[in-house]
Order: sequence, then structure tokens, then C-alpha cells
Amino acid sequence: MAEPKSESEIAHSLVPLTKQQAMVMLEAGYLWMDLGNFEAARELFGGTVSLMPKSEVPQLAMGTLEFNQGHLDKALQAFRAAQRLSPKASLPRAHCGEVLLFMGKVNEAMKELKAALDLEPGSVGAQFAQDLVNAKEAGALPPPGKQK
Repeated sequence: MAEPKSESEIAHSLVPLTKQQAMVMLEAGYLWMDLGNFEAARELFGGTVSLMPKSEVPQLAMGTLEFNQGHLDKALQAFRAAQRLSPKASLPRAHCGEVLLFMGKVNEAMKELKAALDLEPGSVGAQFAQDLVNAKEAGALPPPGKQK
């Protein structure tokens, strides 16, 4: 496969796309989500998923959108897709663990969170996983009525 023409281009994107362009699209999606315009966010995130099919980042964004709307099954599906695209990254696993905690699947969640901690110690994903473990140990997660 051909390498990107410049270091600022996203590798394996369907059309030439710079990192800055991808960041602007994703940030716009997060802004729409924060403003409550979930359909606009879904369009932008869906576009980035299509434009960057080999990157886990748009899948993480889509999973975050679904999670924020309470669509836990869809969120888990997007985070699992991110996990498949980047199996050695801790952040997709931490997000899977979070969703599983909210689904009340504590044992499965803890396995994901431990894997996130082991994969990339000291990373943002590992810190997120540790925060979730701490919240679970403090009794803050899973939410009441979701414990299985």
C-alpha cells in the first residue's frame, strides 16, 4: 500500500485527509453532541468512520455519542470496533469496560479494565480504566439496579 504523501495525511483514508481536517471534523461532532444535536454529531462521526475505516478514533467518537444517548449496546459495538482496529490500545478497552459496568456486566467489565491497565501502563486509557476501577471499588459503579 502507498504511504501518505505527507506526514500530516491520515494513512489509509478513503480520500486524502490531513490530521488537521480529521481533528476539525471530530471536534465539530463533539461540539454538536455537547449542544444536544445528536443527529448532526452522528452524521459527522459517521462520515469520519467512513473516511478513516482503519482508524479507531472515529469509532471511539461514535461510541461516545451512543453512550451519551444511553444506547449501551450500540456504544459497546462501536467501542468493540475500535478495539478490533487497535487491539493493543488501552483506550478502546477502557471504554468497553465502562459500558459493560453501566450494563451491569461487572465481571466482564473488570476483565476489560484489567486488560486496559496491562496493555499500556501510564497511558490515558490506563488512567481512565483505573478511575473506573476506583469508582467500582468505591461503590459508585455500576449504577444502582444494574448489578448482576
